[in-house]
Amino acid sequence: FGSSISVLLARPPPWAAGFGVAMAPTFSPMVTTSEVFESYEEDCRRLQRTVRERLAEARKKGEPPAVRAAASREAGEAHAQASQALQQMELEAKSMGTLASSLAPKLRDHRNELSGLRRQVRDVQSDMQREGLGFGSAAPEARDSKQTSYADVYGRMRGSTRRLDDARRTALEAEEIGLDVLSDLGSQRESILRTKAHLHDLDEGLTVSKRVLNALNLRMHTNQIILSCTAFVLAVTVAVIIYYKVQRLANALR
Repeated sequence: FGSSISVLLARPPPWAAGFGVAMAPTFSPMVTTSEVFESYEEDCRRLQRTVRERLAEARKKGEPPAVRAAASREAGEAHAQASQALQQMELEAKSMGTLASSLAPKLRDHRNELSGLRRQVRDVQSDMQREGLGFGSAAPEARDSKQTSYADVYGRMRGSTRRLDDARRTALEAEEIGLDVLSDLGSQRESILRTKAHLHDLDEGLTVSKRVLNALNLRMHTNQIILSCTAFVLAVTVAVIIYYKVQRLANALR
């Protein structure tokens, strides 16, 4: 998702080419809401500078009337674009939660600045209209059409940004779930390794016990053999003794 975000926000909008206005620098792959706000703020500031430059050109009496008229129209269009950028800044500030209150003074300064520039644009256009430099009824309609077009462009950009933010949040949630699963698997692996170690110890204990039982069994058989031999010797000895006793008794009776 990071590469898609950087490509979308690094691409200048259609109105930037008309005034030679540079957009904000290319963003890093991981874009946050504050960076989007700073991008709109940078656009607003540069458009304000463009308005001042075009107004300065329109006020020059030595310039050709067509140049002054074009500069005045471009100043009005740049002001409309700056107003749209300010609206986007306000929307982004609202989406930033607790940070919105800290951004309120900055938004108020931009709003006051645009109000002053708007008055200057109107004054210049009124002066040029009195001078007969071609500000008819078609100019407001063209400006309204362009403002609507700019609003649509900004709306699409904001919708795309929102969708990318949602996709980023979904990716982060999936990453957290994956990390939890990996943590659980790591714990289970440790439990399996401990169980394996216990089984190995039990196997060694059983081997020792088997050896002891075999030794006891051998000793038992040995004792049985010794006991049997002892009983056989005693039985033979008793039989011999009885035989000699009986033999002596028989000799004594003769």
